[in-house]
Amino acid sequence: MESKIEYYEKSSPNFKLMEHYRSRIQEMEEKSSYGEKVASKWSEILYKFLTKENYPVNHPIGQETFSLYAEYPAGVFEYALDIDGAAELIKEKDIKPVKFSPARIIDSVDKGNINQDLERIKPNHKNPVMVLKSNYLTDNRPYCINGNHRIFEAYRNDNKQIEVFVFNELEFIPFFYDALSKATYFFEIDYYNVLNDKRYFIDNEESAFADKL
Repeated sequence: MESKIEYYEKSSPNFKLMEHYRSRIQEMEEKSSYGEKVASKWSEILYKFLTKENYPVNHPIGQETFSLYAEYPAGVFEYALDIDGAAELIKEKDIKPVKFSPARIIDSVDKGNINQDLERIKPNHKNPVMVLKSNYLTDNRPYCINGNHRIFEAYRNDNKQIEVFVFNELEFIPFFYDALSKATYFFEIDYYNVLNDKRYFIDNEESAFADKL
């Protein structure tokens, strides 16, 4: 399988942030009275706060982070995830892993981005194997954000089980390294809710994730 990581890395710095937000805000405005209210909230957030955020985020040296890329009409957006922070949260909350047969979880690995040259692999097992699943970021498919090689090796060696920490919708909010990643994730949920006349994960019929920023 050919990996798109190289394409994402080259394309993501050119993501048209303002175009993305403005076009979606306009779509929400035109969709319904609820959409008009949500769009108004996001317009205020965009111009007061988000235009001041740096994009793409600078990943700090010595800290393990992960770039999760999403394709939109305005380009490829980089969601920055704090893997060290996620590992700390696992310890603090005593979150338990799920045991999978490697064959069941191998599809979460970007196999086209796996280095299969054993002499060039530099194992880094500081943090556990983590998989994220989101309707808005991964098309509702599991996606490995840490431990790709461990899943791949477990699958290749026909191991019976591998322990994986799985994070579903909203559970990974603390992992976002920067404010823009978090805001864009919330924005995509609100956009989906407006265009599909849904109210997933919000408190009431008139609220929105824009209220949580």
